[in-house]
Amino acid sequence: MIPIIDAHHHIWRQADLPWLQGPMVPRIFGPYEPIRRDYPIAEYLADIKSSNVVGSVYVQTNWAKDKALEEAAWVQSVADTEGWPHAIVGYADLLDDGAPQTLKALAKTPRVRGIRMQLHWHENPLYRFAATPDLMNGTQFRRNFAHVAENEFSFDLQVFSSQMKDAANLAAAFPIYIT
Repeated sequence: MIPIIDAHHHIWRQADLPWLQGPMVPRIFGPYEPIRRDYPIAEYLADIKSSNVVGSVYVQTNWAKDKALEEAAWVQSVADTEGWPHAIVGYADLLDDGAPQTLKALAKTPRVRGIRMQLHWHENPLYRFAATPDLMNGTQFRRNFAHVAENEFSFDLQVFSSQMKDAANLAAAFPIYIT
């Protein structure tokens, strides 16, 4: 069997995720009642046991915006104890004046390799993560995005097809850091 790297997975503690605690609301990924619980690394490892997954990348799970450093620190502590995951894609609010400091702090977390700030916007408000479809064009976002590159992080770009022109322009302006 060919060895596999799981390039996008999650683990979580429900207590850290406000969106898993409140009332159920329609989401782009459908009903999520079954995941309104903890999902620890031990369960993830049991789930992948027969799949020949030999490494993994944790991707941020939408903790509260002001908890980005705590999320990365928690996942790093799991990795330090369990050996998994092997890399972390954390969160930084690139619309925030403090984003450069957040990125520098995340860079001190050994397994952080990238950033994800969900930019996908949809005409249907139930499917939106971004406030407007063109956040990636703003001066503040672009200024902070340059700090993503300075910290040698990748950026997980999530957009809908209606945003692809702006996404292509962002990729052209910062060609090596978008995954």
